[in-house]
Amino acid sequence: MNSSSEKYKICIVSDQLAGGGAERCSALLSQFFEKNNGSVHHVLVMDKIEYDYAGEVLNLGKLKKGGFNLDDRFNRFFTLYKFFRKNQFDFIIDTRAKNKQWQELIITKFIYTAPSIFVVHSYLTELYFPKWHYLAKCMYRNSYKIIAVSNKIKGKILSDYHYNQVQTIYNPMDLEAIEKQSNEALEVDFKYILAVGNMHIDVKQFDKLIAVYAKSDLPNQNIKLVIIGEGILLPNLKQLAKDLNLEDKVIFKGSIANPFPYYKKALFTVLSSKNEGFPTVLLESLACETPVVSYDCLSGPSEIITDRHNGLLVENQNENQLTLALNEMVSNNELYLQCKNNAKSSVTKFALNTIGATWLQLFKSHTNEH
Repeated sequence: MNSSSEKYKICIVSDQLAGGGAERCSALLSQFFEKNNGSVHHVLVMDKIEYDYAGEVLNLGKLKKGGFNLDDRFNRFFTLYKFFRKNQFDFIIDTRAKNKQWQELIITKFIYTAPSIFVVHSYLTELYFPKWHYLAKCMYRNSYKIIAVSNKIKGKILSDYHYNQVQTIYNPMDLEAIEKQSNEALEVDFKYILAVGNMHIDVKQFDKLIAVYAKSDLPNQNIKLVIIGEGILLPNLKQLAKDLNLEDKVIFKGSIANPFPYYKKALFTVLSSKNEGFPTVLLESLACETPVVSYDCLSGPSEIITDRHNGLLVENQNENQLTLALNEMVSNNELYLQCKNNAKSSVTKFALNTIGATWLQLFKSHTNEH
């Protein structure tokens, strides 16, 4: 086991290094660990990498041949088995949802060879824990820690599963990189509010946001709604905008490699989700000095937004209140400027160095205990 002067050898297991807040968190932490006397390996389930990361990669996605193939699956399991026995890790950080419960039991019991830390990135804890509590206990009994990315998630895990090794560590932000990227040139000659998220499933509820926007005062003031993201729901959303005669007001930008200039130039960012974990969209907007308007959904927004300080926190799923909030952010200039002036300072506590130090303390505590 490491002493404090030695490197921690860490394996981060992720679905991919692209697409969402959980994956961006994996990439950022790998960079922090490498800069702080760590050695990092990534294990990826899918062959997709978009984010900058540090360390070496075992890309299991490259071994997939497509379809259900028993030999293919066995080959990936055996590759994983050999990988963990070849590399003597100090810690394994698993950030994935656990969709195949018996498979996950095999992984946690027979493949992982180091103290395991499981990260829960969603309030939908059933994505991480089996409904059968005995199976859940077997899967997580020997884990060193279960990390919740919000206090609301931590509370739910404690209430539903009664684990005693649960701790909250928020998602980190690379504030310096965001500031640099946000200053890249962006040719936009109109006022707009912003929404960001994937459109593969309806968690973000962009259809409801478009309907709320249509009822608000913003279209008549020629303040547009820009939506960044892509997915199978995009054609339906475009049709909705057309049906509401908002084709020239609702602007779909698709997937954008660097969204930060859009955050920086927006009047404010809106989050209309059914549920979240710890929404990166809000953190990124505030880091770009842009205030936010968000449903107080489970979980995350209430731990990021101080109502009327850096944004507006709206009663969960209350569309009328969301409409009023959009209007107030535009009409109440004093409130708007107060939220804008407080935006960036409100997220400094989520800086990568601060959150990364919490992870290092977690490793050190285990070292001291053993």
